[in-house]
Amino acid sequence: AKLSDKTVRFFNHTPVISMLSYSNFGADTAGSPVKVHEAVAHMQEEYPELAIDGEMQVNFAMNRELRDTKYPFTRLKGKDVNTLIFPNLSSANAGYKLLQAMDPDTEFIGPIQMGLNKPIHFTDFESSVRDIVNITAVAVIDAIVDKKKRGDK
Repeated sequence: AKLSDKTVRFFNHTPVISMLSYSNFGADTAGSPVKVHEAVAHMQEEYPELAIDGEMQVNFAMNRELRDTKYPFTRLKGKDVNTLIFPNLSSANAGYKLLQAMDPDTEFIGPIQMGLNKPIHFTDFESSVRDIVNITAVAVIDAIVDKKKRGDK
């Protein structure tokens, strides 16, 4: 979540983060929702300025009116979510591919791998030329940032 916050800010947006699950705000007290709930609690405690909440289902994350009506206590009240954190790689990939399938004309940039010692970039075998150009642009930005961090000229 912290890496996502940093990445969204790098692209000049203020992150509004939803941590996703199959349950909402502690409704399920066992399994993976508990881990997501604990991660949200940690993030809210360590980074109180961050607009982050969950665990929540994606329909509540993406529908501000529904979320604010049903869960008026959320830290995201009145805000449009622009960053989704999935509980694992499988659900993230499924969500990404589902969105692509629903509207093939929508432009996606990614996936962007975060949290490794060095940046890596990859594309799917069905990637378009535009997809390859976009991920190459991200790779160039990563290289410039890395070079500046090391103090290279």
